[in-house]
Amino acid sequence: MKRELINVVDTIKQVAPKVLIKDLQDDERICPTCKGLGIVPVNKVYGIEGDISLEAKKSMFPYNHQTFTFCPDCFNGVQTLCKYCGKPINKGYIDKCDCEGYKKEQEEKQLNKWNKILSKAIEVSESDVTNMLYCEEIGDFYTDVEDFMEQWECNHEENDKMPERLWVTSKQNMSIDASNVIEDACCDLHEDASDNCDYKELQILLDYWCNKQTGTSTYYPCYEEYILLNSKCL
Repeated sequence: MKRELINVVDTIKQVAPKVLIKDLQDDERICPTCKGLGIVPVNKVYGIEGDISLEAKKSMFPYNHQTFTFCPDCFNGVQTLCKYCGKPINKGYIDKCDCEGYKKEQEEKQLNKWNKILSKAIEVSESDVTNMLYCEEIGDFYTDVEDFMEQWECNHEENDKMPERLWVTSKQNMSIDASNVIEDACCDLHEDASDNCDYKELQILLDYWCNKQTGTSTYYPCYEEYILLNSKCL
């Protein structure tokens, strides 16, 4: 075992340019952690099984392969600053901050998005609905308005405001595509094997099997139609 020391300053002079160019936008700054390099030194410690050296007696991991890795606090040596509070945005987020200014902006965006959905949605009668209903505020599904009202009466707090509407949902049933099944089954066979298969017969069998299954139907709010609760229930 031998230890070699690499002169970082001399090595960088050999492999790196004298200066790095950073063209910064108004909301950017040089990262104070890596000083704009985009990399930081890290320790890669390790031990050797059966090692009886003096170093091994002092520590389980006495050896080191020090190297550089990407800076955890920036991208390419540059940090983006929040336009509201001026603090650096955490790595991994794009224009996301936990300050009040950012939260208010997001609330306004959500409100505008929701108002746009409402402007295009259509009020319908419960008698015209065949699928389950969804409450956006509670995040749950109901068989009908009566089911919602029963749950609301049992679970809501005194100061809770009752939602104004329930959204009509779309229904997704189980289905299996015969083409996918046959192509998967023939993937290790000769190249024309799938051409010799009866797709229509298999699809009939698959449809029959899917229709016999219970408890698989899934509902999704489609935000196109709703039942207004205030006029119906209050």
